[in-house]
Amino acid sequence: MSLDIRSGTHVFYQNEEYEIRKLLDIDKVLAKNLATGKIETLFIQDLSSELEEERQDTVYEDLSQVPEHHLKKAEERFKIIEPLLENRTREKVNQRAKECNVASSSIYNWLKAYEKTQRLTSLIYEGTTGGKGKSRLAEELEAIIASALDEYYLSEQKPTVQKTYEDIVLRCRNANIEPPSLATIGRRVEALDKRISMKKREGKKSVHPLYPIKGEFPDGNYPLEVIQIDHTRVDIELVDSKHREVIGRPWITLAIDVYSRMIAGFYISFDSPGYFGTGQCLANAILSKDEILVKYGIQTKWPLEGFPSMIHMDNAKEFRGKDIEMVCKEYKMTAVWRPVGRPNFGGHIERLVRTLNEDIHTLKGTTFSNITQKGTYDSVKHANMTLEEFEKWLTILITEVYHHKVHSALGKSPIARYLEGMLGGPNTPPRGRIMRAEKKDAARLRLNLLPYDERTIQRYGIVLDGITYYSDVLNSFIPRSLDKHGKSSKTYLIRRDPRDISLIYFYDPDTKQYHSIPLKDRRAKATGVSLWEYCAVKKKLDADERREHSEHDVFLSIERMKNLEKDAAQKTLQTRKKNERAIKLKASPVINESKPAKSIVPSVNEETFEEGDEDMFSNIKPFEGISERGDK
Repeated sequence: MSLDIRSGTHVFYQNEEYEIRKLLDIDKVLAKNLATGKIETLFIQDLSSELEEERQDTVYEDLSQVPEHHLKKAEERFKIIEPLLENRTREKVNQRAKECNVASSSIYNWLKAYEKTQRLTSLIYEGTTGGKGKSRLAEELEAIIASALDEYYLSEQKPTVQKTYEDIVLRCRNANIEPPSLATIGRRVEALDKRISMKKREGKKSVHPLYPIKGEFPDGNYPLEVIQIDHTRVDIELVDSKHREVIGRPWITLAIDVYSRMIAGFYISFDSPGYFGTGQCLANAILSKDEILVKYGIQTKWPLEGFPSMIHMDNAKEFRGKDIEMVCKEYKMTAVWRPVGRPNFGGHIERLVRTLNEDIHTLKGTTFSNITQKGTYDSVKHANMTLEEFEKWLTILITEVYHHKVHSALGKSPIARYLEGMLGGPNTPPRGRIMRAEKKDAARLRLNLLPYDERTIQRYGIVLDGITYYSDVLNSFIPRSLDKHGKSSKTYLIRRDPRDISLIYFYDPDTKQYHSIPLKDRRAKATGVSLWEYCAVKKKLDADERREHSEHDVFLSIERMKNLEKDAAQKTLQTRKKNERAIKLKASPVINESKPAKSIVPSVNEETFEEGDEDMFSNIKPFEGISERGDK
């Protein structure tokens, strides 16, 4: 669930109900205990939207499984209740019900459902009619309305709402279904995305008036009103963590809060920009930064978190993934894409990249911004930082330097601007509101932004990329999936984090809950093995021996490689220590170039790793990335 942190919101702390009075600091609120009347200071991270005993097991609604007509229904209902969310009375509810031709009781039901979760999909199921056969009929009617709007209303013929209604009535009569009211169709038309509607009815040029007329995307009016997301290749060569050999320049996807210029989040890797990196950056921007701060032992606060009102992105395909659009709709974040051929609309984030590069160019291994700046500098020769070391360096730069330096366009530091926007200043009214993801919703958000696929369930489990996954959870699905020949054609949704292929997440369509499904081969030590690592090793093995290798062979090879690496590291450490002792005693070094020294540690067991195998994987290169659906 999403927790609305603002004055007047009722929250729970240690199973007692409070009313928030004021946002006291970026991580604290002043709240009244409704039982005792006592005013207390509470940390935001300790608050929840419901009592502990009322909480149910975590249930995740996978957004990719929500039918389009259900989503449109929810959007229609939200448009009805939106004017009543901030301030409502019985008179206003009754007036709104009359305007929209719906029952007042329905509006109260929708308000209650939405305010409990702050999620758009909560409006799909609440307040719907029940009874045998009614839900089936409602789905058929919704399908007719959705197809009529898409095929008839959104056409260059530009039919009126009345004509569209007549077309829907005709379709319903042909299907022997009771048609909806004209008011219902009017609301459905009103709920359509205006940019899409104008583009399909008026042509592409009609879309431009809906964008700002300034030369670039305008500044936000308050924190998290708008964040911009974009990616770029970093101006530095990095080395691998095993042999400290140069492996290239990483890509970074950055998110910036336009109002304060604070960095909302980032994701860095060697993979080309794609859906996964974009989704990870978006999740990191929305959620708390405590995890990365703890990981690197950073004490400086990075307070920015919460759902933004608008996300401004490039028009590239990796930003147009269906799941990202669904996440934006679910949490009422408006997605705005940069107009094609108008790069100045991404000016805020591009200036941020230039600012960060000023510090990056001081690091060893920098490639600088162009050949003129680089001169005769040998970037490869001087490279000495790994990806994780660079990520830590960048996190320190962001939290301890960039956020606290005066920004030329603001006249103050980004963090000062952010705090002023939230808490108020001499000439700035306080925003005093954070739409924060609770723990359950954070897990749901991350899952919905992982690459997904659809796979059948066979008697032996689920197979993805040649790897078999199995759990007893799947047993109940096998009988209903298999045909009379013992094979299954029915597919189910699964998600997987490509950075760790030791398990997949299976979506149960009945309970709308995810289950973790581990590898069927329990002998395989796959925790922490990435998809790219697995595919690269398998490709190398297959090419060397000109035959297909089983998943067990591949995982065994990866394990042997890791054991060899540990053994080599131990040898190197002991050798260095012995050399240092020899130097201290002014004796000859242990390692003699003309005659190899006798090993000072036991050699690798031949049954575990054959002689010469250490060069076996020297030419392995990681894959470029994965597609939006998680394929290789």
